[in-house]
Amino acid sequence: MKYLYFIIPAVFLLLITFLILLLHFKKKSVIKKVCSLTTSQKKELLDHLAAPIGYFYDPDQDIFASRHDAPQKLFGYMHFFDLSAAYLNMIFDYETIYFNYDHRTWLIEMWKGQYGINTGCELGIYYADEIIPPDKYRNAHFQAVAPKDMLDISLRLNHHSTEHLPTRLAQMKGPHWWLTIFKMGLFIKPEELFVNTSIRFKNTTMLYQFLQSLRTTLPDTLYKVNGLTVYFTFNHSKRNYNLWKKIVRRIAMTSCKIYCKWFLYITRPFKESGDRLLYLYYYLPFTVRHLLKPKKQKSKNK
Repeated sequence: MKYLYFIIPAVFLLLITFLILLLHFKKKSVIKKVCSLTTSQKKELLDHLAAPIGYFYDPDQDIFASRHDAPQKLFGYMHFFDLSAAYLNMIFDYETIYFNYDHRTWLIEMWKGQYGINTGCELGIYYADEIIPPDKYRNAHFQAVAPKDMLDISLRLNHHSTEHLPTRLAQMKGPHWWLTIFKMGLFIKPEELFVNTSIRFKNTTMLYQFLQSLRTTLPDTLYKVNGLTVYFTFNHSKRNYNLWKKIVRRIAMTSCKIYCKWFLYITRPFKESGDRLLYLYYYLPFTVRHLLKPKKQKSKNK
């Protein structure tokens, strides 16, 4: 019996050693596997992983962007989404522009900030089925515009700080109802981001109605018009938060920073975010599949 005091620790030590060696060799195997993939193979796999949550991978810029058929389209937009975002570790500045056109109230909203382990920006186009009074905006539900009502949009996400000159992070353009840019593994405070934006409208009437509302948000010096296209910069948000919201936002930003550092540390054999995600996919497949699985599918499996 007395030998058990020596045998049990020895067996435990052997098991730990075996596990460490197993993970070490698996890590080397996974690194080799990811490095052996071509750019097109990486994009195909990443698109397959990101499609259920509404995104595709752009290898040229190493970013994720939204698809036209993203499931988020089914939910439309409500102001409640922005109010609850901080509780989901999404800290961003946002601006809403409402205007009436073609017997509907339209909403164009812009976001920029930190989304978990991603830095990014968004521009969404929504409308209601009727004219909504201004005092009802905050409680109204807006649906994503139909394909025939999508507008040509361009976004260029930039980082500026007191230490460096502005840096362009990524850009996207094209007709869309929700154009986005998300750069994984990057942590930047919302106030250090600005977005150069352009929107091309259908006709002069729609353009005029939008400009009437834009002028209440931006001074004339921060936007310009060329034909049916409006160019402007989304920089500072004028929103004031009470003490509780400031605390929630601070906690969420700290969490995002910690998660981002963990992500970078765990995936440190690689530099590109696409490679980092594939590394996790092969090294810890259950974790990545669980994160990328749609909520409806999770509930079905449960």
